[in-house]
Amino acid sequence: MLRFTNVDHKPIRLSPVYGYRTHPLLPLRQALEPILPHINQLDEFIQIAKTECHFPSEHGLTREESAAIYIYTMDWGEQSLYRVLNGLLRIKDRTVLVPWYGYLKLFDTALKKLPSQHINLWRGVNVDISKNFKEGEELTWWNITSSSSLVKVVKQFLGQSSTLFLIEAKNGKLISTYSNFPEENEVILGLGTRVRVVSDPLGSSSLNVIHLVELLDKNEEELLSTLSNMNINTSTNTQTDISKNVESSTFKVHTYEDGSRYEGEWENQKRHGKGTRYYANGHKYTGDWVDGKKTGQGIYTWSDRGRYEKNCS
Repeated sequence: MLRFTNVDHKPIRLSPVYGYRTHPLLPLRQALEPILPHINQLDEFIQIAKTECHFPSEHGLTREESAAIYIYTMDWGEQSLYRVLNGLLRIKDRTVLVPWYGYLKLFDTALKKLPSQHINLWRGVNVDISKNFKEGEELTWWNITSSSSLVKVVKQFLGQSSTLFLIEAKNGKLISTYSNFPEENEVILGLGTRVRVVSDPLGSSSLNVIHLVELLDKNEEELLSTLSNMNINTSTNTQTDISKNVESSTFKVHTYEDGSRYEGEWENQKRHGKGTRYYANGHKYTGDWVDGKKTGQGIYTWSDRGRYEKNCS
């Protein structure tokens, strides 16, 4: 699915998109009326979305709101709504988005009614763009970001020399119930999502992994913490599924009881391949691992004494 691999090759700075927030809330067809002349068969797909969407909704979405999510997940080629919209969201001239304000308002209203998910997500691109992302760098995404909680869903769309993003999301919106492709466990991160690059990219011969964490301001953190406690029973199964999926992949993020963390290749329940161990005292080691042990040439980085290379053979 192109939504999982439609990634900017370089971080770009764009002005915020806010105007849609004060737009009146309209039915789907009326919200998309300014777009009808520009997307072939859009009227037909609006009708399909309103018929096939998930309604009644256990989250309180109206039929129009549910259909707004459904049509976003429909794919009918280059003219698909999500392709056209995300293409425009990457353009610096924000006036091109004015005709979309009605739809963005309806779509955003629908997403806000869904529970926030604090989960690990996966997203990828078919080229190596790892050199464009540096540890500590903060980015703001002004497009609608689609990811999956299942790494296998994303990896099936990737080829050789690919880049995989692991995103620790705090405000993800799971839309599988409302999607045209429910089996893909799609999670949406909305306009203006902020992320930080947790560590320098981890590379192997054919796959590079970039670890990102979503950033929230203090008020958002407190609100989501409250909502998370209210929805704890709903999220338990999701977290279990995600743990299984990360475990089954060749890449793992593992946190130890002492507060240290390992990010890297994993095999038979052990560190195996290229990876980085982040120690609780601020030090880190990057290098090759075999059966859980350091091997070959690696780099130690001390929080207070710089870095040096060491042969662990």
